[in-house]
Amino acid sequence: MKANRSLQLSYEIKSQMGKDLSSIFRDYYPFDLVEHYKRPGERDRLYSTSTTLLTMILTEIQQDKSLQNSVLIYSTIHNKNIEKLKYQQETFLNSKENNDQKRKPGRPRKSIGRIAKSKMQSASSDTSGYSQARQRINQDVFDAVFTDSVESLESSCESKWHGMDVFSTDGTYLQMQDTEEIRKEYPNTGGGYPRGLLQVIIKHGCGSIHNFKLSSDKTSELSLFAEIMSNLPGNSLLLADDLYNSYLMFYMLKELKVDIIVPGKRKRNYQVVETISHGDEIVEIKTPSKSRIIGGAEKLKNLKNRTLKMRRIEYSSPDNENKKRVLWTSLLNKRIKKEDIILKYESRWDIEVSIKEIKTIMDINIVRSKKPDMALKEVTSALIAYNYVRKTIAEASAESDFPPETDIIQKFYEIDTPCLVDKLGRKYAKWSPGRKGKAKA
Repeated sequence: MKANRSLQLSYEIKSQMGKDLSSIFRDYYPFDLVEHYKRPGERDRLYSTSTTLLTMILTEIQQDKSLQNSVLIYSTIHNKNIEKLKYQQETFLNSKENNDQKRKPGRPRKSIGRIAKSKMQSASSDTSGYSQARQRINQDVFDAVFTDSVESLESSCESKWHGMDVFSTDGTYLQMQDTEEIRKEYPNTGGGYPRGLLQVIIKHGCGSIHNFKLSSDKTSELSLFAEIMSNLPGNSLLLADDLYNSYLMFYMLKELKVDIIVPGKRKRNYQVVETISHGDEIVEIKTPSKSRIIGGAEKLKNLKNRTLKMRRIEYSSPDNENKKRVLWTSLLNKRIKKEDIILKYESRWDIEVSIKEIKTIMDINIVRSKKPDMALKEVTSALIAYNYVRKTIAEASAESDFPPETDIIQKFYEIDTPCLVDKLGRKYAKWSPGRKGKAKA
């Protein structure tokens, strides 16, 4: 029985999210980096930028993502901060350096400095202060913390394939709240609820969300990926589906020194240049006249009458020997065998967690925020939290393998709570007593 590593990892991530990760997340969270974004003359508020953002990240691993629960999480963090401040004051008063210093005129100093009274008092259970604090944080602070979470995770786990970092990319739709502002930013081209398209790049080996972009479903996956592809490091490999089997995509990745493997489900005109082995050929493809990438037609005009060398691999389907499959790749290195390329592509979903799984794991199928800027902050917080959970698993070297007799599918789905969605996008359990606590007959 072949182990499905992807499903095992999904279960392990879900299990980790059920634990108290607040202290672990505090260790990962870059407090100094967030403080760097503090505006000059900014008030020392109860809901500081650092603690508010950390609360948003911690909220994303909770089943209850309400503002009230976020305030409870914040209160826990705030109380720990009070204990820390009291400890610092006691340490200062009892320090030998403080006691031995030469007496100066005036009252003796009794603290480490001026601390706002609100910092030493318990936080209110009212959600308005926390809600306003979330809106005050600029998106560039979220982006900086996200980038830090990527670098922190990827530095702790190195995984190479023929000396290359391996990435995959995919897009998925998220349902947004039905408000006027959201409808304007995230219209649904097919009608119905507003929805956004989330495009991500995932790094294999450590499973980090390497980069992402959120846009409306009017934007195609190819165009959205073209906006973030420059973040890919040189000498790396990208795995993608047939949608990315595009001449312009091949050309742009080649300029970034990034190789690609995609399936060839559509017919493509080509000319054989060299035969490496049976079903393994170096071919040339010509510049097409059309492109599905925004602005692609203009770029293709500049590339007119150019050819591009690619590698075309044909093989029998693992499920049906009579059915032929085709892979297109820019890997022209003959030392990388045909079998290695086929195995790498065919096993990509068995060993990695896809964006669709991540969407379910982090419970962002439906984005709860009612404003476009807050929707982006919510998604960013969820992806930061995901990277932190993956880092926890990587550092603990958690063994998530299950013996063959274990029903991994049942084990995974029993921790998911079945839910329904009403017309406003609100979620409720199927055994909900209904409105005003009255059970349905």
